[in-house]
Amino acid sequence: MSKTGKILGFSGLIIAMFMGTLDSTIVNIALPKLMTEFNTNLSGASWVATIYALALAVFMISATKLADKFGRKKIMLLGLAFFTLFSAACMYANSLSMLLVFRFFQGIGGAIITPLVLPIGINLLGKHNISKIAAVVGEFTALSAASGPAAGGMILEYTSWHWIFGLNVPIGVIAFLLVLIFTRESYDDTLVGKFDILGMLMLTLILGGLTFGLLEGREYGWTSTLILSSFGAGIVGLILFIFVELKVSSPIVEFNLFREKTFTASSIVYLITGFALVVPSVIFNYYLQNVLNYTALHAALTIIPVSLAIVVAMPLGTRLADKIGAHPVNFVGILLISASFLTLSLITTDTSRTVMIVFLIISGAGFGFSTVSYVSSVKHLPQAKTGTGSGIANSARQIGMCLGIAVLVTILNANVATAKNDIRDTAIAVVNSKNISDHTRHVATTEIKTLFSKDDSKNTDYAAKQKQLTHKLKTAASDQSHLPIPAADTDYRKLYDATQKLSAGTNQLTEALQKTRHLTASNAQVTTLIGSLINGSTTLEQGQNKTATAVQLLAQKDELQDALNQIKTQKNTQMSQAFSKTYLICALLLVICSPIALFSDRRVTD
Repeated sequence: MSKTGKILGFSGLIIAMFMGTLDSTIVNIALPKLMTEFNTNLSGASWVATIYALALAVFMISATKLADKFGRKKIMLLGLAFFTLFSAACMYANSLSMLLVFRFFQGIGGAIITPLVLPIGINLLGKHNISKIAAVVGEFTALSAASGPAAGGMILEYTSWHWIFGLNVPIGVIAFLLVLIFTRESYDDTLVGKFDILGMLMLTLILGGLTFGLLEGREYGWTSTLILSSFGAGIVGLILFIFVELKVSSPIVEFNLFREKTFTASSIVYLITGFALVVPSVIFNYYLQNVLNYTALHAALTIIPVSLAIVVAMPLGTRLADKIGAHPVNFVGILLISASFLTLSLITTDTSRTVMIVFLIISGAGFGFSTVSYVSSVKHLPQAKTGTGSGIANSARQIGMCLGIAVLVTILNANVATAKNDIRDTAIAVVNSKNISDHTRHVATTEIKTLFSKDDSKNTDYAAKQKQLTHKLKTAASDQSHLPIPAADTDYRKLYDATQKLSAGTNQLTEALQKTRHLTASNAQVTTLIGSLINGSTTLEQGQNKTATAVQLLAQKDELQDALNQIKTQKNTQMSQAFSKTYLICALLLVICSPIALFSDRRVTD
């Protein structure tokens, strides 16, 4: 095949891989929109991301085994067709359950595409280029995963969430044609025996049971029958999986590959990067849109420096790995990610966007360095096993994303629930401390309880709900019945007291004029003049009473506005702390796991 043909073929593979990986994170930016669209909470909407990652994790290894046995090019083309078809189906889904079903089958297509890029590319360009091929694949994998939120934000700004999936259709067709025309068939000739269907089912049971239990534990209760059964199924599946894999002649997971310590450690590091990727793509994005009220595009533009930093850091990390080994590069990468999450835990609603972007650049540099683990994972495997190795490494990354979404969303939900309870209690206390009418107080406390009720998790457009709350409170504050006297030592009280004194004086004047008119009843001209003065005095008194009422209304509205400002400040503080705790926990987990990166190079394990 000509050099141009090889370049076109490899380009088709990269496009396919980029598309399959992009879809693992592109939907994350749309989660707040999907929460409102389908009237669900973060746990429910996050399944749109989780079920795709779950399908990738479960079927990647199976897909590589099928491809190794029956032909990698055939299976790749099948995967591209599958992915493109169900991307179109996702575009037209009109319910969350329908979207989840289509998204799962789209994930199966992605599971076929992603791990086959490396072995087909090696067959196309030669084993001697494996480091360069793996580096390019690793860089585009990291770039596509990190670019997801930015691409999703652009789509949401100018079209709708449907086109997040519809965009795949023309791209999928182009990739299909390039792979069809400019790549060649290859197999793993070392495989013997039948395909391990039972192992695939057990692997599905393990990942499905454990991930569902972690993600939905808070919703259903950690001790509920459903969640305990889910965890139990995962544990039983793990035991059966190990038993089955040790007995079959052609296991779905070849345990002997893990004797290569570089491969094992690098796969674990790749899993850790998948876990950590959830923070910028899901958790921080959720903070930007639901706490800071950023638009999807504004949030995407804030997160995009992660992608740009990866573009720079990945090739730099690869070059450093060639000179000093992969383990220090991977180790520094994880530490950089941990440091960025630690700095993110310090942000508040007053933190400038520039500062947040700097923190995200540190995170992107860490992802770029730690993605070198993908290169090192397959570098020392036999060429025939690069497909299986790539499948396991990519599957590890998707498992990491599943665990990240499950664990971190669960932690975030728990932190947010605690924050909301604190905000509710503080808000009611603030309202009760204000000098407002009983009617206004009742409306305020009722609306605050409604805003932070348990059922409120189904409606997560907090910006709209807060506007609705403000509108209702201002309407209630306009009610003139039983208005309180303005608080002492305020300008409103001084004005109110002044109008009361004027009103009292005017009333005395009116009474005096009435007595005078009675005494001068014999003089018609004087009586008429006094009558006019009495009418004017009465009108003046009525105006003074209206002024007093207006002063009371203004005082009440100011009290209410002050209460709203205090509640907003408290909400921002509590919600920021909820996210900070989540970032800290993730940073701690990464630091604990970071020593594994020191073994992601053969030179330190031989």
